[in-house]
Amino acid sequence: SSGINAEYGWNVTQYPPAKRHKKGDLTALLPMMLNSEIDRLPSFFKAEIKNKERGDLEVVVRHKTYLVAPKITVVIPNKYPEQSPWVRSSQNKMAKEVETALKDKLVTLPVTVTLTQILLAWDFSLKRILQTRPTV
Repeated sequence: SSGINAEYGWNVTQYPPAKRHKKGDLTALLPMMLNSEIDRLPSFFKAEIKNKERGDLEVVVRHKTYLVAPKITVVIPNKYPEQSPWVRSSQNKMAKEVETALKDKLVTLPVTVTLTQILLAWDFSLKRILQTRPTV
């Protein structure tokens, strides 16, 4: 029979081992993994994935709570999640302030970070910057 007799005599079916993906196959899975992570983001993030020519993906994120906040563009490398994503710099004055605060926050995180960790650090940085700004 195709099963194994367990200690108490029950017939336990053997399943084939899970398929292992070759390193090159992870690139094909990246958009699916990224979509799954984006689906689990807190609802105040509005994220959109954009394909780039070099093969890296970009995730453009807006904050639904802080409408005055500049959007953030996070570059997702082909080797994600083994290699951390990074934030594309902006020329906007407020965006630069937030990026500086974000860098200060990111240095407190582990060496390898996820998109979610970057976005939560961005949210924290936005709150910090907006609380110190005078209201208009």
